[in-house]
Amino acid sequence: MLLAAFSLGLALLPLLFFLRRWGWLLIGWNEFILQPIHNLLMGDSKEQRILRHVLQHAVAGDPQSVLETIDAYCSQKEWAMIVGNKKGQFLDAVVQEQQPSVLLELGAYCGYSAVRMARLLPPGARLLTIEINPDYAAITQQMLDFAGLQDRVTVVLGASQDIIPQLKKKYDVDTLDVVFLDHWKDRYLPDTLLLEKPVSGPTHTQGEHPDSTS
Repeated sequence: MLLAAFSLGLALLPLLFFLRRWGWLLIGWNEFILQPIHNLLMGDSKEQRILRHVLQHAVAGDPQSVLETIDAYCSQKEWAMIVGNKKGQFLDAVVQEQQPSVLLELGAYCGYSAVRMARLLPPGARLLTIEINPDYAAITQQMLDFAGLQDRVTVVLGASQDIIPQLKKKYDVDTLDVVFLDHWKDRYLPDTLLLEKPVSGPTHTQGEHPDSTS
């Protein structure tokens, strides 16, 4: 019986590999072929459509409503690189357990994870989220404003490798309690090494890029 199960497992490995590879191909086809065509026809970007959907359907000043509205849009209409509710619960647990005074996020995208973390911050705590894309940074700021979290979060436009060395001097950051890495994976190690110079003792939480809402 065990031998049969083992043999079946070996037989399924190529299929699993194929499905995983096919999944990435589908994502690439959607993001780099279909999405640009859709954007051209619609006259806006997917990220702008997500924001507009939130502004039209979520409750202003209610972060949970904002999150649920984004989740619904990304599961029913257009896939997007957000943490999503299932993985977001792990992120919630880290923030609730650590109760950070200063939290740093690398990669804001549409502001989903910034809203998710900021809603759980203790009084007086702050979140800095770094985003290299000016369009995404603007959307993140609008998302935070709508959720009523603008006083807790600072959106920093620029490349992580340029901003991190300025954290102490420009943003008055001496120590980071939690760092959420959710940008490009090839920047995880270099940016972690950079963070060890100006600050000490961060708790690192790695995101995935790209990610899904599931």
